[in-house]
Amino acid sequence: MTSRFGLFIVVAVALAVAAFAVRPPAPATADSPESMFSAARAMPDVRQIARAPHPTGSTENRRVRGYLLRRLEALGLEVEVQRAQPIRTADAGWATGARVENLIATLPGEDRTAPAVVLMSHYDSAVGSPGAADDAAGVAASLEVMRALQAESGRRERDLILVITDAEEQGLLGAQAFFDGPAQQLRIGAVINLETRGASGRAFMFQTGPSNGELMALYAREVRQPATTSLAALLYSILPNDTDFTHALGTGLTGFNIAFIDAPFHYHAVTSTPETLDPGSLQHMGSQALDLSRALIGADVLPNRAPDTVFSDVFGLFTLVYPTWAGWALLLVTGGLIAGLVARAPRSEGSRRKSTLIGAGAAVGILLLGSGLARAILVTTGASADFVEIRPLLGRLAWFEAALFLATLAASLLVGRLAIRSWGNGHHAPAPDGIALGVLTLGLAVTLALQIVAPAAALLTGWPTLIGATALLMRRRGGPAGGWAALGLSAIGMGYVFTLIHAFFLGVGATMPEAIGALGLVALLCVAPLWSRYIVQPRSLAVAGICLALAFGIGGWLRLGPQRSPDFPRFNQVLFITEPGVGTRIVSSMPDLDEWSRRVLTSNGGTITERAEPALWLDRVDSAPARDVDAPTIRISRSHLADGRVAFHLEAPSTARELRLTLSASHRLDDLSVQGQPVRPAVDGEPTRVRWSDPHGGVTVAVRPSTSDPVRLDWAVLIDGWPAGARPLPPREADLAPWGASDGHVVIGQETLIAGRRD
Repeated sequence: MTSRFGLFIVVAVALAVAAFAVRPPAPATADSPESMFSAARAMPDVRQIARAPHPTGSTENRRVRGYLLRRLEALGLEVEVQRAQPIRTADAGWATGARVENLIATLPGEDRTAPAVVLMSHYDSAVGSPGAADDAAGVAASLEVMRALQAESGRRERDLILVITDAEEQGLLGAQAFFDGPAQQLRIGAVINLETRGASGRAFMFQTGPSNGELMALYAREVRQPATTSLAALLYSILPNDTDFTHALGTGLTGFNIAFIDAPFHYHAVTSTPETLDPGSLQHMGSQALDLSRALIGADVLPNRAPDTVFSDVFGLFTLVYPTWAGWALLLVTGGLIAGLVARAPRSEGSRRKSTLIGAGAAVGILLLGSGLARAILVTTGASADFVEIRPLLGRLAWFEAALFLATLAASLLVGRLAIRSWGNGHHAPAPDGIALGVLTLGLAVTLALQIVAPAAALLTGWPTLIGATALLMRRRGGPAGGWAALGLSAIGMGYVFTLIHAFFLGVGATMPEAIGALGLVALLCVAPLWSRYIVQPRSLAVAGICLALAFGIGGWLRLGPQRSPDFPRFNQVLFITEPGVGTRIVSSMPDLDEWSRRVLTSNGGTITERAEPALWLDRVDSAPARDVDAPTIRISRSHLADGRVAFHLEAPSTARELRLTLSASHRLDDLSVQGQPVRPAVDGEPTRVRWSDPHGGVTVAVRPSTSDPVRLDWAVLIDGWPAGARPLPPREADLAPWGASDGHVVIGQETLIAGRRD
């Protein structure tokens, strides 16, 4: 049975184990013990915060801020509002700033001088999204954590400071203002940040910061429903992503960054509502935050910096943590086991060297073919890499993951069978156990490389290789009982690898399927003895063909099947643009116009043409004339500064949510500043762009003009809502939804400055 069906029994059991392990826990009810985190008690806050889109500068954002102030005061916390005007200027030629209002509330501890713990989340949403997950869930979880801590009689050695930031979506501006301001006066010892990038899934602790030894020991000891791995922490450090926690790390602090990222279709979308948020994910996030907050504020001394560790939860039951040097011990044990198996391989079974070479070569071939097939599946789906256009695939992500699994399984069977047919002949055919040892030897070599270069990632192949070698030994030496024990061990190991691959898949996104195809080799390590005995059978080629046909069949269905539904709508975007002195128009920046958008653009009888909208930083839009409407005006005043520069003060209308500025000149714009803060200009001839959220009160830009070369200032004011005098928008079909700033009004214009004059 182990040769005929064992492989597929193990795969089926592993899939079932992984499916169980990746589910978030059931949400606790409202009548749960007061000292326990309850998603049911937190959800009313989610519903209030995520009632509508509330980006920084919007009326809804101010409503949410008022609601949160009342909630914090009702909890009896010490509350203050931090007002600031941070600006991010990390990249030359680009700056983003905002008027932010952070909320800071303190749960006092016994020693007010002891280093405090910060529990952080953000209350603004992405433009056009209610943000139930991003980040109403984090804010609601923080409030429930505070309530639970107040309800218990446990020791609070130090303050717990709740920081709810503004303008995270505009470039982490609220966190920047906090860590550049109040955090410098407060004695902060650790930070817990709550964030999301989806609407469901387990809440993963994916980032701690450097020297995390004592932090991870605390996590392993205190968190009862863990979800973490040092592999995720390493991956996140490589990817170009940031959260508010980035600013904490920038000040030398460490702590824990927690998020859930499944159901990414709803990320930054209008569908990110309280109804689509999984309460189980909220429960998992909040329970981890409560466990960590309770442990940190009750500790006599906060965790110190200690050498980094390798860590991973095991099916959410416990967290395995060990020092990086222990990876060398794991290597020695695995290497010794494989060497012993090679030395004891019966020579009568065929050439050990040849069998091992076949196995190692097949493993490399599986890695390459698995990666190639994964990319081919993505191409088959026809999915775009665009952030919005990829949504139809994200809405059916489980099917895409299934297709990748089938393609990877097909690659392992196809390469293995072809390797045997190409290299084996007659009675000298390669031995199955020798092939398995070849695969495991390659796994050992990869683990050695990872242990040298990135020890935090060595667990990815280290443990599966040890499991595969142990299973081979048990099958060889343990008789029938050993064979069954080997099946069980392989199933557990493969199930664990599947949980890692699933998390990795969600982390890297659907646009990098090659990584998932390559990770199929990791899963193969756990079942190498079973795989090697199965591929010697001719039927393995037919099974590979069936898996491949199913994989591409799913890919074709993802391309040709329904692309939208009321639950997973297609997104579109139309904007009404008023350019005083020039005219009005309706535009769409989507790559492909749907019929609803076409009707809107042509509703005034005009023809759709392509054009650029430089004031909105769009190189191409579909545009058509619109009916003239009364538009709010922007007041621009000019003044000469003592240092010889010219300052423009732009006063936006009270309805404005965002102001965009583009400064263009053929020369470098020296001494450029926004709101008195220096901005790194673009290189000669390239425009410098500034985005400012919540422009109420005005924005001042200062520049040193050339004596002969003009400086052109393009401006755009973004206002939520369709203008009252325009032809009303028709209702959308149930399977269509607006994206981002859609259905909004934009007023644009330009000024030219020559030698200190405005022309």
